[in-house]
Amino acid sequence: MKLDRTPWLVGSVLVVIAMLLPLLQVLSSFTTPASENWEHIRQHLLGGYLKDSAILVVGTALLSIILASALAWFVTAYDFPGQRFFRVALILPLAIPPYIAGYTYHAMLSYTGVVQVTLRNQFGVKPPPRLFDIQNLPGAIVIFTLFLYPYIYLVLRSFLDKQAQQLMEASAVLGASRLRTYWKVVVPLTRNAVIGGTTLVIFETLSDYGLVSYFGLNVFTTAVFNSWLGYRDLNAALRLAGVLLLVVFVISAGEKSLRGARSHSYASTRVTPLRRETARGWRKIMIFTLCWTVLSLALIIPLAQMIYWAILSLPVIRLEGLMTSFLMSFLLALAGAAIATVCALVVAQNQRLWPTPVSKLLARLTVMGYSIPSTVIALAILTIATWISQRTGWNLLSSVAMLIAAYVIRYLAVSMQAVEAGLDRIGTRYHEASRTLGRGPTRSTFLIDVPMARTALLSGFLLAFIDMVKELPLVLILRPFNLSTLATRVFEYAHDEQIPESALASLLIVLLALIPTLVLVWKPPKGANRD
Repeated sequence: MKLDRTPWLVGSVLVVIAMLLPLLQVLSSFTTPASENWEHIRQHLLGGYLKDSAILVVGTALLSIILASALAWFVTAYDFPGQRFFRVALILPLAIPPYIAGYTYHAMLSYTGVVQVTLRNQFGVKPPPRLFDIQNLPGAIVIFTLFLYPYIYLVLRSFLDKQAQQLMEASAVLGASRLRTYWKVVVPLTRNAVIGGTTLVIFETLSDYGLVSYFGLNVFTTAVFNSWLGYRDLNAALRLAGVLLLVVFVISAGEKSLRGARSHSYASTRVTPLRRETARGWRKIMIFTLCWTVLSLALIIPLAQMIYWAILSLPVIRLEGLMTSFLMSFLLALAGAAIATVCALVVAQNQRLWPTPVSKLLARLTVMGYSIPSTVIALAILTIATWISQRTGWNLLSSVAMLIAAYVIRYLAVSMQAVEAGLDRIGTRYHEASRTLGRGPTRSTFLIDVPMARTALLSGFLLAFIDMVKELPLVLILRPFNLSTLATRVFEYAHDEQIPESALASLLIVLLALIPTLVLVWKPPKGANRD
């Protein structure tokens, strides 16, 4: 039995070592002598980075909770015109990366953008310049909220769909109104779901570089890049990354504390879908207006503007280079998602078949990567590759393999959650039956478990693929010379103030992310829950 387990245990240990090495490398920077640049940053700049990052994260988290909670409740609790359409469509803004949305909205609202030009030419109105200025913290908070709220919305909608009817019936018996039931019963019971979704929003906000750098915000990701590229001080950049890493650990610990402080359970295992009430009068108008406004701002308007710009700039775009970037984005995400799914299968299967404290610990450690910002992972891998290259002569710096490894470390948790949930759902009895027929664990896994859990495996692959297609900081730091993905092409156009020229590449990113999103939305796979 021990011999049968050995490949799975060794594979799990190797995956976890690959996850932990970059984190240990970042933390080891505190053991080296501090540079003058770091002392300057610590004394004069670090407080500002902490303050602005905290404002950005807290503001985005609060607005996302409010917006996602309202939308999830309305589409599950009420019947109104377009209710079925909005249930699905309100998830789709997840396919648009916040940095693309930020570039688009800034160009639209600038002095020469469509909004101000229309006001001046059609209505004779000359608004003050600051009125449409979104290159600031409030503007970034709004952009992040509009394009990250689906993380919370998905989790809450799933909970309300499956469990809320029992709560509504019990509360109605006690004479409470529907609205009072929501505030007094549903909101407390959805706390863990909200915390899980909000944590994902926070991690995505902390990891972003494209939007915050374009808006000129003094947050941790821009500080790390400035220290590395501006000061040419890798040690100072690693120390800043280490501080950010400690902040993330505090957030993760806070999430676990909030989740575990109070528990709730149901008196019945009966699952009853929520019976919707027909919205009438002002309530119907309010719900429809809110859903349509959010969908317009988070999907329809930016997509329409990008399509217009893409058509306008098509004659001046080098399509050969664009198609090369498209193919590179697709292949990198394909390889990274495939490897992440295989690694997730190895670790999850080791925990499932041999549920020892060690296997459970290994499984928990694999999900750490998603909580670590891309900039931190990239710098850590860069320093490890530099150390290996200096001592062995192997040229690991800026290689495709190193970039794919970074993808896997960053997004393994996404695949892990889907695969783990899918394997738990099918149980172990079929696997055990195969073992009694003389097959080993590896053969039984591929003959029995993989076919039965194929929907969960596909879900884990697609979820990782979506995130990898949109990834920017990892590629900016680790890409080989002359390698360009769609994300880096958009970033370069935007920083050269060529927003219309970036539109076609932006649309291709959205397309690559939107197709898997639609697959997951229209036919929700079992075990695909990300909360």
